[in-house]
Amino acid sequence: MNRLAGAVLLAVAPAAALAQSQVELSVGAGVGSSFTRRGPFVFDGVSFAEAYRTCPPEVNAAACRQAGATDVIFGLENKYPSLVAVGFEARRGLGGSFLAGAGILGGLALRSQRIVVGSTAQVVEGRPVLPDEVASAAESHLDSSTNGLGTLAYVHAGLRWERGFESRTALGYRPSGTRVFVEAGGGWLAALPGGGVAGVGHPPGAHLAAGLVFKRTSARPLTLSARYVRALRKRDEATLVSSRLDWALVQVGWRLGR
Repeated sequence: MNRLAGAVLLAVAPAAALAQSQVELSVGAGVGSSFTRRGPFVFDGVSFAEAYRTCPPEVNAAACRQAGATDVIFGLENKYPSLVAVGFEARRGLGGSFLAGAGILGGLALRSQRIVVGSTAQVVEGRPVLPDEVASAAESHLDSSTNGLGTLAYVHAGLRWERGFESRTALGYRPSGTRVFVEAGGGWLAALPGGGVAGVGHPPGAHLAAGLVFKRTSARPLTLSARYVRALRKRDEATLVSSRLDWALVQVGWRLGR
């Protein structure tokens, strides 16, 4: 009979704990997105066209190809290698170990840029000859330089599974002060680093998160989590050479409710 009572208590305890509302504030840091845009674009006040001819216009295309003087193309590489963010989430228990929640994640990412140069392996008649100004600007920006910030704003909703641990003692089962959770959800990227330059606008997004909750007797519960956010939009090959529109963060949070 005592064992049955203990089993019932263990089954009911998680549901009772999660039936309450949760509000959580968090801060975090991680790595951001990167992409390379095709020409035309403007960088450091210089306009880069889609492609340029390196061979003099009076020389025919066959002679240019034979000499290896094929047309060149330029790309603008944008990287956001470091990101800091703050988050706000509100959740409500659905019964059992599940919670539904919604929130917003906002942050700033450092931006580094450089010019990448490639060959088309072709010689096309009528293309403009590579201007000295463009060649000089490209040569001076072949190495990455940090020159700005990007903004991330992710409005999201998700479903979380959260469960605690129990240990058996001489007096029965004792709940642990540590809980584990996993979460999946989606939302809308109201702003993303480099979104305007990349031409991806404000796409939908999806996220995964997992972490631990540490309950403390003299302070608010503390959370430690890892979160992955990804933009759900296919790369426009006419605009982008390559892209990685996702973010990974480690977050520390303070829970204002149980």
